Amino acid sequence: MTSVAELLVLQAEEIKSTAKSTAEIKHYSTLNNDCLDTTTGVYITIHGHFYQPPRENPDLDTIERQPTAAPFHDWNERIYYECYRPNAFARVLNDQGEVIDIVNNYEYLSFNIGPTLISWLEDYDLEVYQRILEADKKSCVRLNGHGNAIAQVYNHIILPLANERDKYTQIRWGKADFRSRFGREPEGMWLAETAVDYLTLEALVAEDIRFIILAPSQAQRCRPIPSEHTSEHTSEHNTNSPWQEVGGAQIDPTRPYRCFLKNGKFIDIFFYDGPISRDMGFNDLLSSTEHFAKRLGQAVRGDHRSAQLIAVATDGETFGHHKTGTEKCIAYAFTHEFPERNWTVTNFAHYLSFNPPTWEVVLKPVTAWSCSHGVDRWQDDCGCGGDGKWHQRWRRPLRNALDWLRDELIQVYQDTGSQFFHDPWLARDEYI
Repeated sequence: MTSVAELLVLQAEEIKSTAKSTAEIKHYSTLNNDCLDTTTGVYITIHGHFYQPPRENPDLDTIERQPTAAPFHDWNERIYYECYRPNAFARVLNDQGEVIDIVNNYEYLSFNIGPTLISWLEDYDLEVYQRILEADKKSCVRLNGHGNAIAQVYNHIILPLANERDKYTQIRWGKADFRSRFGREPEGMWLAETAVDYLTLEALVAEDIRFIILAPSQAQRCRPIPSEHTSEHTSEHNTNSPWQEVGGAQIDPTRPYRCFLKNGKFIDIFFYDGPISRDMGFNDLLSSTEHFAKRLGQAVRGDHRSAQLIAVATDGETFGHHKTGTEKCIAYAFTHEFPERNWTVTNFAHYLSFNPPTWEVVLKPVTAWSCSHGVDRWQDDCGCGGDGKWHQRWRRPLRNALDWLRDELIQVYQDTGSQFFHDPWLARDEYI
């Protein structure tokens, strides 16, 4: 059985043998670190949501061998070899199959990496971990202080199903982990399964999260905001323009939106292009860079607006793990195909900095991208996630039991924790 170390050596030898010379391996990132000074045109954002659950045996604090991941020790290791490392050292090939460029895709991807995954990466391969942190720093330079990385709720929890305290703890833990690694405050946050409700939005705003990313199916209606009310420093908004109903995923994803809350505050929202994102994850859209770019080009609006954002989002593991070798596709797109089309690679925070929302949006009450029944996939027999050969009636009693246990433990923690901490809940929030 070939070990991971041997496979990495083979990969390195392949790069050496296919490159004409070391001078021909052009690190594009060293040529493209100047700050962007344009605010018009077509902008492209490709977002990768990188996440793995904690696989460690809690008694051993280590991941045990997983035979289904062979020839690797476990699934983290397999996906690392197929995705996380290749994206840090993505090869760009010419027509002869020769390596002409090595690209750190994290410099150009908008991304979030779940805390449980990035802590594993830090221990497993410090070089890849540092490449990710370095990529965010370089994107900050290139994009006028706005880095590619955004935060994620800490444990991939479905926030609408969490109580208020747990919502805030998950957001605070996600922010704290982000700060400790990237050395800055997160401007945006990825929500697990993009699950959201208005109480979640209020918690995000209270914790200074500026924007989130959702699926187009989660919007209910939208309308223009008068230009005098689009400043980020005002919470006033138009009440006269007619609403446009977009509940069938018809919302225009090429612009950001502002969502006003009952407390007079707001959060900005990007909606990714649903059809393109779906084809990236489940079809052959990434089979070639030209094919990918042509499809993105079809999303460009021809209405002469000064700037528009073509934003797509998918699991980060798509690039190399789910779709073998596709890290090369996006590497070539970032460094060759997109620039040749005069498209600017950006991230959500940077685009928002010069193009604040001119439209407001109202969301459906409780939604997630992966469930057409709100968030019932995580609490009821809704049919999502099944193939019709079994039922999911066990979900409701399981959810009720876990919620009951949580509520009982709240009192236990409050009573016992008060003997050791001035504020047990503050101690929990700062535990991370």
